[in-house]
Amino acid sequence: NTARHGTKLNDVTKALDELNTYADKTIYNFGDMTRNIGLFTNAGIKVEEATSMIKGFSNEAAASGTTSQGAAGAAYQLSQALSAGTIRLMDWRSLTNVGMGNKNMQNGLIEIADAMGTLNATSTSAESIQKDFNSSLESNWLSADVMSTYLQIMAGDLDATAMSSLGLTEAQIKGFQAQAKTAEEAATKVRTLTQLLSTAGEALGSGWSETWELLLGNFDEATVMFTNANNVISKIIDNSSKSRSALINDFVELGGRKSAIDAISNA
Repeated sequence: NTARHGTKLNDVTKALDELNTYADKTIYNFGDMTRNIGLFTNAGIKVEEATSMIKGFSNEAAASGTTSQGAAGAAYQLSQALSAGTIRLMDWRSLTNVGMGNKNMQNGLIEIADAMGTLNATSTSAESIQKDFNSSLESNWLSADVMSTYLQIMAGDLDATAMSSLGLTEAQIKGFQAQAKTAEEAATKVRTLTQLLSTAGEALGSGWSETWELLLGNFDEATVMFTNANNVISKIIDNSSKSRSALINDFVELGGRKSAIDAISNA
């Protein structure tokens, strides 16, 4: 999905390692991370940006009290919207239906869209959006760029300088930093036995993943090893099948099958 951006296998591996590390520290699992990064990159997003967005999305989901199952469904719908370039009402509802899209998120998106000039470009005002957020989405002010920027801020991957370059004020930057910290804590604090078992399982899985990579090699090395093994095993199986078929063929030609049928019929 990202080869057209010049992405190499090492870049993908690095992104997955980053998500794996994030999953070890949070209540979300690496399986969800890999599915989501596939969805986001399929929408045309670069792998580095997608990695940051997924972390921010997961943090936001945790802050909203959304389950991992709910977040996975919302991520799928969001990926479709990102591919189209605009988050519309039906896409937003997929977030609100699982508990996301709270007032903090709404205000944050409005502030970013205003700073980036998206509101002016769509002849929309922050006041009108705040009065009726859902209806305002029909004016297409909530672009993929605005959402991407918000999620990267929630991931903590945009520092004060980067946010200032977007046009955000010092007060807005401090507000976003506090919101991002709260969201990250929501994702990393373990509060239930289920979350504890899930987090421990992630850490255990990561350790075994590293062990198996050392034993079997990375993507390229494992491909060579298993392809060669497959070629050898397939040849053995093929020769065995040919020998068995040749033996059965001789049995049939010597009348063995007919004799067996006659014996059964007589019985």
